[in-house]
Amino acid sequence: MSPKAKDELAADHLLVAREALDNERPGDALNALFYGSEAAIVALADANGIGTKKNHHLKASAAAELHQKGVLKTDFGPLLRQLNQGRKDYWYEGDDPHIDLENAYDEVSHLVTAAQEDK
Repeated sequence: MSPKAKDELAADHLLVAREALDNERPGDALNALFYGSEAAIVALADANGIGTKKNHHLKASAAAELHQKGVLKTDFGPLLRQLNQGRKDYWYEGDDPHIDLENAYDEVSHLVTAAQEDK
Protein backbone atom coordinates (compact mmCIF):
# COMPACT_ATOMS: atom_id res chain seq x y z
CA MET A 1 0.00 0.00 0.00
CA SER A 2 1.49 3.34 -1.02
CA PRO A 3 1.34 6.32 1.34
CA LYS A 4 -1.33 8.97 0.94
CA ALA A 5 -0.50 12.25 -0.68
CA LYS A 6 0.38 14.80 2.00
CA ASP A 7 -2.48 17.14 1.09
CA GLU A 8 -4.95 14.23 1.48
CA LEU A 9 -3.38 13.28 4.79
CA ALA A 10 -3.67 16.90 5.93
CA ALA A 11 -7.38 16.91 5.05
CA ASP A 12 -7.88 13.65 6.97
CA HIS A 13 -6.22 15.15 10.05
CA LEU A 14 -8.45 18.21 9.74
CA LEU A 15 -11.54 15.97 9.84
CA VAL A 16 -10.21 14.25 12.96
CA ALA A 17 -9.56 17.65 14.54
CA ARG A 18 -13.14 18.80 13.86
CA GLU A 19 -14.58 15.63 15.36
CA ALA A 20 -12.32 15.94 18.42
CA LEU A 21 -13.28 19.60 18.92
CA ASP A 22 -16.98 18.77 18.59
CA ASN A 23 -16.59 16.04 21.23
CA GLU A 24 -14.50 18.14 23.63
CA ARG A 25 -11.27 16.19 23.27
CA PRO A 26 -8.75 19.03 23.16
CA GLY A 27 -5.65 16.84 23.25
CA ASP A 28 -6.78 14.84 20.24
CA ALA A 29 -7.78 18.04 18.44
CA LEU A 30 -4.38 19.57 19.17
CA ASN A 31 -2.53 16.54 17.80
CA ALA A 32 -4.67 16.41 14.67
CA LEU A 33 -4.25 20.14 14.03
CA PHE A 34 -0.50 19.88 14.47
CA TYR A 35 -0.10 16.88 12.17
CA GLY A 36 -2.54 18.31 9.65
CA SER A 37 -0.67 21.59 9.46
CA GLU A 38 2.66 19.82 9.07
CA ALA A 39 1.33 17.54 6.33
CA ALA A 40 -0.03 20.56 4.44
CA ILE A 41 3.31 22.37 4.72
CA VAL A 42 5.19 19.29 3.52
CA ALA A 43 2.86 19.03 0.50
CA LEU A 44 3.51 22.67 -0.37
CA ALA A 45 7.23 22.48 0.39
CA ASP A 46 7.67 19.38 -1.77
CA ALA A 47 5.81 21.03 -4.65
CA ASN A 48 8.02 24.12 -4.37
CA GLY A 49 11.42 22.50 -3.88
CA ILE A 50 11.83 23.27 -0.18
CA GLY A 51 13.28 20.57 2.07
CA THR A 52 11.75 19.63 5.42
CA LYS A 53 13.60 16.36 6.23
CA LYS A 54 10.94 15.15 8.73
CA ASN A 55 11.99 17.86 11.17
CA HIS A 56 9.47 20.06 13.03
CA HIS A 57 11.79 23.07 13.00
CA LEU A 58 12.45 22.78 9.26
CA LYS A 59 8.72 22.49 8.55
CA ALA A 60 8.06 25.75 10.42
CA SER A 61 10.94 27.36 8.52
CA ALA A 62 9.51 26.01 5.25
CA ALA A 63 6.19 27.67 6.11
CA ALA A 64 7.97 31.02 6.44
CA GLU A 65 9.83 30.46 3.18
CA LEU A 66 6.59 29.56 1.38
CA HIS A 67 5.16 32.88 2.58
CA GLN A 68 8.27 34.80 1.50
CA LYS A 69 8.06 33.22 -1.97
CA GLY A 70 4.41 34.22 -2.26
CA VAL A 71 3.11 30.64 -2.27
CA LEU A 72 1.17 31.34 0.95
CA LYS A 73 -0.50 34.62 1.84
CA THR A 74 0.21 33.97 5.51
CA ASP A 75 3.34 32.82 7.33
CA PHE A 76 2.14 29.67 9.07
CA GLY A 77 5.51 29.10 10.78
CA PRO A 78 4.35 30.65 14.07
CA LEU A 79 1.20 28.48 14.01
CA LEU A 80 3.26 25.30 13.55
CA ARG A 81 5.56 26.30 16.40
CA GLN A 82 2.59 27.15 18.64
CA LEU A 83 0.83 23.87 17.89
CA ASN A 84 4.01 21.88 18.47
CA GLN A 85 4.65 23.58 21.80
CA GLY A 86 1.00 23.27 22.79
CA ARG A 87 1.09 19.56 22.01
CA LYS A 88 4.16 19.14 24.21
CA ASP A 89 2.64 21.21 27.02
CA TYR A 90 -0.58 19.19 26.95
CA TRP A 91 0.76 15.68 26.53
CA TYR A 92 4.17 15.80 28.22
CA GLU A 93 3.55 18.27 31.03
CA GLY A 94 -0.22 18.10 31.55
CA ASP A 95 -0.43 21.88 31.11
CA ASP A 96 -3.03 23.96 29.35
CA PRO A 97 -1.62 24.59 25.86
CA HIS A 98 -2.96 28.19 25.85
CA ILE A 99 -4.19 27.87 22.28
CA ASP A 100 -7.58 28.88 20.93
CA LEU A 101 -8.26 25.58 19.19
CA GLU A 102 -11.19 26.88 17.15
CA ASN A 103 -9.03 29.69 15.78
CA ALA A 104 -6.21 27.21 15.13
CA TYR A 105 -8.72 24.97 13.31
CA ASP A 106 -9.68 27.86 11.03
CA GLU A 107 -6.03 28.63 10.28
CA VAL A 108 -5.17 24.99 9.58
CA SER A 109 -8.25 24.74 7.38
CA HIS A 110 -6.93 27.62 5.23
CA LEU A 111 -3.52 25.96 5.08
CA VAL A 112 -5.00 22.60 4.03
CA THR A 113 -7.04 24.32 1.33
CA ALA A 114 -3.90 26.03 0.04
CA ALA A 115 -2.11 22.65 -0.11
CA GLN A 116 -4.99 21.09 -2.01
CA GLU A 117 -5.16 23.97 -4.49
CA ASP A 118 -1.40 24.01 -5.14
CA LYS A 119 -1.45 20.73 -7.10
